[in-house]
Amino acid sequence: MTHVASLKNLQPTIVTGTFVQLEWESDGNGTGMEPEFEVAWGAEPELRLRTHSARARLTDLQPGTRYSITIRSVSRGSARGIMVRLQTASLRLTQSWGNQLQVAWNSAFANPRAVRMMYKVQWNITSRALSSNYTFNQTTIVNSTEAEIMKIRVPYYAEIVVCVQARRQKDEWSRKACDSVTTQTGTPGNVRNLKITPDERSLRVTWEDPDDTPPTGELDRVSIEVSNTCKSFTSLEPIRNLSTGSGKRFFIVKHLQPDSDYAIKVRALNKGLSTSKSVSANSRTLPGVPSSPRALLALPWSSTQVLLSWAPPEEPQGILVNYTVSVDGKVGTCKEDTLQVHRCEINGFTPGENYRTEVEACNRLHCSSAVATEVAMPSERVLPVWIPVLLAFLLFIVLGLLPFMLWRSKKLVDHLNERIRLTEAIHAPATNDKGRPGEEAVLASDNPAKDQAPNPDPHEYDDPYTLGVAYTPQVNQGDILLGEDQKQNRISEAVYANILASSEHQYANIHVATTCVISR
Repeated sequence: MTHVASLKNLQPTIVTGTFVQLEWESDGNGTGMEPEFEVAWGAEPELRLRTHSARARLTDLQPGTRYSITIRSVSRGSARGIMVRLQTASLRLTQSWGNQLQVAWNSAFANPRAVRMMYKVQWNITSRALSSNYTFNQTTIVNSTEAEIMKIRVPYYAEIVVCVQARRQKDEWSRKACDSVTTQTGTPGNVRNLKITPDERSLRVTWEDPDDTPPTGELDRVSIEVSNTCKSFTSLEPIRNLSTGSGKRFFIVKHLQPDSDYAIKVRALNKGLSTSKSVSANSRTLPGVPSSPRALLALPWSSTQVLLSWAPPEEPQGILVNYTVSVDGKVGTCKEDTLQVHRCEINGFTPGENYRTEVEACNRLHCSSAVATEVAMPSERVLPVWIPVLLAFLLFIVLGLLPFMLWRSKKLVDHLNERIRLTEAIHAPATNDKGRPGEEAVLASDNPAKDQAPNPDPHEYDDPYTLGVAYTPQVNQGDILLGEDQKQNRISEAVYANILASSEHQYANIHVATTCVISR
């Protein structure tokens, strides 16, 4: 009679995507011989293997697939078996921050005893950029007891295929479990070999594409920022419009000012991204050809000296560095700073000769066409030109002040005539009724004389003899017969003393007869 061994406690101890390890218990077959077990799985036709131990490793499974696995004890004539159902794990590729890619099994993974597994991980990386043929292959052997197999940093904008094989100790490698993933677009690197070629009103900007290996995305646009102290602007240009072959690209920035400093920033943008790094460079546009100076005037300052003056050009086309002054084709030397005063004094001319003078405006690269004029030098007998100019200036001043001077003179003459008339009236000789001097003088009193009439034409005078006190002289009746132009107070060498100052100072009843002192 044959005794068949019984099987119990069948369980999977390791479950991966392609590798499963099963263990069970057996009470033996009672013959003292080593038992033999048969493991069957899969669909029809079933896959089978035989083992003499209570452990089996299945290495030809499909990831993420459900299996029914049956274990039988093989003996003569009969067999008793035990079955288990399980699902293999699936390979999972997860992209995390920093473009890290995690290779791991999903939740179906099982390794309760933390058995160390050996994995062969094969990488295949291919760039998704149409302009690149980048590929990369790598095989890595790792050991792990967890569902996570490994992490690796992968490039942007690539298709990545990962295949994993597992084994335990020195067993054969299992079937490959593969998965793929595409990484997202990244920020491109810096453009290379940025160069700027200046012109008068433009800058030619050339560069090479970023040297990203593999490319981080499909280059879509290029941002070109131009700025100076006055203004700035940015131009976004499609990459297809900038190609010059061999990876070099160029762009011409137009409508700039001559001889001016500019800062250029260039950055490449991948499709779908609005930001990137930039590379900057500084450049200065070239000066253009300036226009000619204006309003050139040549003035003989003496018989051997000429003064040139002019106005600056309307379009300097940059920063002027000097003015070139020539006389009959020979460059002259100016004492003045011609950039500031726009004039030049030149000596050494020959009197009586004619000369051709020219002036050019120059920047750091170009000089304008010359503006010219002829000058005829005076002979030595002719006065220097500054003398007539000075005389004309003085004559202008005199003619301008002449009306005022005439008016002022008239006022002075009138004032002097008035003083003379007053002085004569005060110092005229005294006379009597008959016009004879030497008669007896009459003293002044508070009451008028019996035969004396008031002065018909009283006048108030200021005289130094009265110390500024107003007085009213009186004349006798004999003076009434005089004409209007002869009515004068004939007082000669009279001395007035002890005269009190009051609100009214009238001096009446004065008869002038002789030249004597009149007292009170």
